[in-house]
Amino acid sequence: YYQICDVDALPPFFISLASSGDHWLFISSSSGLTAGRSSPEYALFPYIPVDRIHEGHQHTGALTHIKVQTEGQPQIWSPFFHQKPWKGPCTRNLYKNTLGTKICFEEIHHELQLTFRLTWSTSEQFGFVASCELLNHGQQTVALTLLTGLQNILPANTPRAIQDSSSNLVDAYKRSELDQQTALGLYTLYSAISDRAQANESLRANTVFSLGLTDAETLISTEQLQQFLLNEQLVPTSETKGVRGLHLTHARLTLPPSQDQSWDIVADTQSNQSQVIALKSRLKDPTALRQ
Repeated sequence: YYQICDVDALPPFFISLASSGDHWLFISSSSGLTAGRSSPEYALFPYIPVDRIHEGHQHTGALTHIKVQTEGQPQIWSPFFHQKPWKGPCTRNLYKNTLGTKICFEEIHHELQLTFRLTWSTSEQFGFVASCELLNHGQQTVALTLLTGLQNILPANTPRAIQDSSSNLVDAYKRSELDQQTALGLYTLYSAISDRAQANESLRANTVFSLGLTDAETLISTEQLQQFLLNEQLVPTSETKGVRGLHLTHARLTLPPSQDQSWDIVADTQSNQSQVIALKSRLKDPTALRQ
């Protein structure tokens, strides 16, 4: 890997991820990104100009909030979320492997003695993989609550021309569903976006699932995200309408000294009904699927 230490000391810059398949991913050193397969018509995250990608890390792409139990009130650590003046006692590093097929963001919290890493890569069969790792490099066991996943997920079949120019119109057509048995998130349009009074079905779905965290709860609502941040009770939901797509995993962890916990968030575009059914079948054995 190439390494850039203290990457947030530099002005934001643009990076591309190489793939042997039809994946495309353009990401900012601030962690905002756009990605998809084949063309911008098949985007997973909105296909927007580079200046907006630099500023989009707070509402688009990977999101992780870590609530650490300390002697006083629980302390929330949000890697890569805050700009440099508000990041706290943290060091941020960026890595890219020599083939250009993996990009890793690392944030080290010196006070909590925790390190979080997020690595983007691709899979020909399963799409995009965000591999996460949380390491305790302190001398004490750490109890924490984790919320991790993806936000601003586009539904399948979102036309490129209106992804940016009429994003609010797209929101009105959005539908997010959670399969309760497998925690698979499905992101679709009610119908193909058209100004004509005619039936026009949209029969594809973008999909997201998570592997590696046991006894976890999956959230797809921004209200649930707010409930977590405000220390309120999480209200389960299996469907949202007319809002941006979200897929978060909520889990409680205990990390002994020098131990780590890893997990994967996997997202793909343009799945048809038979592909979704096959994926749900494979998710019944998450250990085998992750391997």
